[in-house]
Amino acid sequence: MRRASMAGPLWNWYVEWEFPWSGHLFHKKEVLCHCRSEYQDIEVAVLEPVGKALILDGKIQSALLDEHVYHEALVHPAMILHGSPRRVLILGGGEGATAREVLRFRTVESVVMVDIDRDVIEAAKRYLPEWHRGSFEDPRLRLVIMDGLRYVEEALGRGEKYDVIIADLADPTEGGPAYKLYVKEFYEKLKGLLAEGGVFVTQATSLSYDVTTHAVIRNTIASIFKYTASYSVFIKSFDDEWSFVLASDHKDPAALTPERVDEAVKELVIGENRFYDGESHRRMFSLPRYARDILAREKRIATLDNPVYVPV
Repeated sequence: MRRASMAGPLWNWYVEWEFPWSGHLFHKKEVLCHCRSEYQDIEVAVLEPVGKALILDGKIQSALLDEHVYHEALVHPAMILHGSPRRVLILGGGEGATAREVLRFRTVESVVMVDIDRDVIEAAKRYLPEWHRGSFEDPRLRLVIMDGLRYVEEALGRGEKYDVIIADLADPTEGGPAYKLYVKEFYEKLKGLLAEGGVFVTQATSLSYDVTTHAVIRNTIASIFKYTASYSVFIKSFDDEWSFVLASDHKDPAALTPERVDEAVKELVIGENRFYDGESHRRMFSLPRYARDILAREKRIATLDNPVYVPV
């Protein structure tokens, strides 16, 4: 026998489309904030069962249920691979949670966080305290409201150097501003900002719906750095296996054994992790065969003249 229908008024549901023919939905329990900035539509809503969520242009960026999974996965491998990061650059990360995780590392002396949209920052400060946990007020953090590409170009002119650079940026969509931050020319500029022994990490789109985009991003980064590794983690609020790329000229991600990860977490990180440890690291860096096969076949590199876009 079929279950009774759960249908209700459309306005009670948040629907996120992956393609014109498929998507996923959550019950929208409450809207806490909804506005339009110069750059995007901003909404903070309570969605069942993932809890409070930040939604930009109709896409969940993070949700209370599992934002810690995404942000620990993004930040911790790069920081631990470096070993003693003191200066960190964050591109994007408007919720403040990426900065929160960076600031948990004992060696960190200064963090520059660059985000283009002040309205997202203000919404996060007011409605997402569970995400930032006071990171915006930490004296080690300098917040810069600016386009990431412009900041990187100006930082190169000033001779700035960072131990770790973290790109927590919007996906590369056709017609949007972020695609220019996923091309070879931009990654070459970022590499110029890395100090000796520096490490770079970026979010690298869905591994469930479009491995090819991830593969092109990985290839592009691998054309610049000596060591590159893909990894992923399932994010329930995205209904997706989400991917990342870790890179360095001096530090091989293969050196991060589960045992080394557990030792480094105890040594470097203040407080208890909710997700990331040695066993989680092992799983994150073990991609499924379908993804490995596509990564082996795909040879394209993204450039300004031939960028990569996520399918819409």
